[in-house]
Amino acid sequence: MKHRINLLFMFIYLIIPMAAVNAQQEDPSPQRDPAEEQVIYDDLAAINPDAVVLFKEATLAMDSNHLDEAEAKYRQVLEMAGDFAPALRRLSYVVAAKDHFDEAVDLARKAVEVEGSAIDQAALASALNQRGTSRDQSEALGLAQSAAAALPDDPFVAQVLIVAGAGSNDMNVVRQGVATLLRVAPNDPSTHYFNGLLEASDKHWIKAEDELLLAKQMGLPADAVDHALNESGIAGQARLWRLIRGVGYSFAGWIAGLGVLFVVGVMLSSMTLASVKRARPGADYRPSAPERFIRFVYRGVVTLSSLYFYISIPFLILAVVGLTVGIFYLFFAIGRIPVQLAIAVGLGAIYSLVAIVRSLFIRIKQQDPGLEVGHSEAPALWDTVEEVARKVNARPVNKIFVTPMPEVAVTERGGMLRRIAGAGERILILGMGALPGMTRSQLRAILAHEYGHFSNRDTAGGGLAIQVRASILTMAQNLAQGRQNTWFNPVFLFLNGFYRIFLRITLGASRLQEILADRYAALAYGAHNFSEALTNLVRQTMVFNAQASREIQLSLNERRQPNNLYTLSFFEELGPPQGFDAELDRLLTRPTSPYDSHPAVKDRLELVRQLEDVGTEENDSRPALDLLPNPEHWQQQMSSLLYSRVTTVTRPPDQRRL
Repeated sequence: MKHRINLLFMFIYLIIPMAAVNAQQEDPSPQRDPAEEQVIYDDLAAINPDAVVLFKEATLAMDSNHLDEAEAKYRQVLEMAGDFAPALRRLSYVVAAKDHFDEAVDLARKAVEVEGSAIDQAALASALNQRGTSRDQSEALGLAQSAAAALPDDPFVAQVLIVAGAGSNDMNVVRQGVATLLRVAPNDPSTHYFNGLLEASDKHWIKAEDELLLAKQMGLPADAVDHALNESGIAGQARLWRLIRGVGYSFAGWIAGLGVLFVVGVMLSSMTLASVKRARPGADYRPSAPERFIRFVYRGVVTLSSLYFYISIPFLILAVVGLTVGIFYLFFAIGRIPVQLAIAVGLGAIYSLVAIVRSLFIRIKQQDPGLEVGHSEAPALWDTVEEVARKVNARPVNKIFVTPMPEVAVTERGGMLRRIAGAGERILILGMGALPGMTRSQLRAILAHEYGHFSNRDTAGGGLAIQVRASILTMAQNLAQGRQNTWFNPVFLFLNGFYRIFLRITLGASRLQEILADRYAALAYGAHNFSEALTNLVRQTMVFNAQASREIQLSLNERRQPNNLYTLSFFEELGPPQGFDAELDRLLTRPTSPYDSHPAVKDRLELVRQLEDVGTEENDSRPALDLLPNPEHWQQQMSSLLYSRVTTVTRPPDQRRL
């Protein structure tokens, strides 16, 4: 309530100078109503015809702001015609404009006594408003309300009512007067001046500034408008709220953008599956027209979503700063600062801002994923890899690395331009854990799948998305270290939501890439070979992980080097762990999740079966492991390497694996 009263005082302070100017004429418009003026002339002529000319000259002088001339001639009219109410009333306007408020009140009061019309009451209320004692304000309000009841469409009466209402702290009266002006005098600048002040009283700062500037544009004196804008703080408040509104709209647009990305990700995922299921390709590796279109859209959306992460950084900083400032403002508002909570809030903001900044400077280092195998070390392996490249018409890999885990993957190194130009260094990653039980035909099918990624340019781009993913994970780790991964931290909430959206989009694109690469394998070496390779690799991954984990734990407990992790026989001796078969069955039959980087095995097998009649089945049942000379030596090296790492080897995020 205190704030509203202060606004009312401001309202009176600003409005009275305008009222004094406008009170010089009963009709606020530049031209007086000729019919109403003629009635006055006729009444005056009936008393003293010679006074009519003086009255006209006095009125013209008043309207021209020649106050001394107007005062002199109105006094002559009163000498010639006695207490003529219109002359008393208009003389009160003139002397009030010269700051002679007591005389103005006396003159207007005499006009009321002589004639007592509604316009006389309004004139007296105007004079009382300008003198401004507490008793005057109360009397002025009653007179103004009475005049407004009699003349509900008179702009001058409405202005007087506004000032009287403001002087008595009665905003309902002010609103009544402003509403009248907006209705009967919408094109008058003073109407918008008064409405601007009313909007300011209601804290509608932007609307207040707009109304005052409109009044200035319509001809109101610039100094009066500038005085209202600057002295009352309206201009400053309007700038602040425009900024707040702009930030609010930006935040709303930002959140809406996240929603659009989510919807697009869901739609693209559905379109991908539908397109692939519709396609019945012949003996051709190339994607169909719908698939090419979806790939093109996916690339654009992945790029857009990656850029959206960086667009979000300023919003995150603003959210952290704004929330922190808001909490401290609340502390000051309640008059008590809980020290421990304030420190926690401050440290939380610092941790969050540091996490944001650190995530922007993360760099992904390219390093060898395992032990390199040269041509001279494994010529049979290199011959097989290059034979597959020729069959699918792809440029062969430049290097082969053997790693401990059950994986087969490809990646491409070099600058972005080199990779886009197709001149990047192509790398094949051959996981030792994937080779036990694999035939050479199955390995060739898998290699054809990997070369499909190269041919489809899956490894040529994606650097921006990889960088964004690394930044997100770095930011999340920093938040967790500072214990800021809480539901009330806006940065954590953003990461939790955006990462899900980002995964839906990027992993949806990845699933399409895998499906198209599967086509290379099935067409080049037969759907059966690839299906067997995929199924066996799923089982071998589970077997290797279970047996290797047990052996490494035993070796750690017994303080010894592990046995060959690739020839373990725990399953033969002890049987598979409890739940192994159920988990394997689940992996082979479960549906694809929106957060899978690869389609589920069941879905991949169903799509590959479409190509059973067009692929070339090869039947080379020799062990793939024999492509490496002295495989026991390589197995022991990989066992030692995995043991030295203790934990599972992390695959770099830009690799394309089976």
